[in-house]
Amino acid sequence: MADMSKKTWCELEGMRDRGIIIPIGSVEQHGPHLPLETDSLLVERIAGEVAERIGCLVAPTLILGVSEEHMDFVGTITLSPETFKGVVYDVCNSLSRHGFSKLHIISYHGGNKQYLVELLPEIKDAGITATLHRVLGRLGKFDHAGEVETSLMLYLFPELVRKDRVERFHYRIPAGYGWRTKDYSESGVIGEAVEASPANGIKYFNQIVEAIVEEIEDE
Repeated sequence: MADMSKKTWCELEGMRDRGIIIPIGSVEQHGPHLPLETDSLLVERIAGEVAERIGCLVAPTLILGVSEEHMDFVGTITLSPETFKGVVYDVCNSLSRHGFSKLHIISYHGGNKQYLVELLPEIKDAGITATLHRVLGRLGKFDHAGEVETSLMLYLFPELVRKDRVERFHYRIPAGYGWRTKDYSESGVIGEAVEASPANGIKYFNQIVEAIVEEIEDE
């Protein structure tokens, strides 16, 4: 069992040399057909599979991220960059103080990336060893509630996909930084959700997990 929070402190005493994964997601709109917690659900499952393969622990998922670009859609919750970085730093610092020397951050939501990259030097300066592993960027295409994410959800959480709400949504691919999703997609979807399938979800899930496992093992 890799889930740290399901163990007692006594059980964790002899496990501090295993390393620990910190999954980070978000609560933000994912179109008319996927739930707000999509990123957090997916990163938790990815982290759990990675942990099983490399024999390490998983910390509780940080379910809130920096999601300002989605705030035009009701239900999205965003942290300020300062709050987000502060929470991640405190989690890393707490685990380091308990003797976990190998911290692996797996972040799903793309909007978290720049703030985690900014934070890593500060974590390093505090004597904490932490590495960052992104999820969706490695699949080679921009996707938000499109074919990739919908496929992953159809594979891992099919009961949460509103299949009757999937259609060919109109969108444009955003570029650069500081954009707002509403300017590129009225539905909140960026990608071809109609092309999603559980079979593609299995393929993407294994591709993501294997790539992160390889990165961690090469550290």
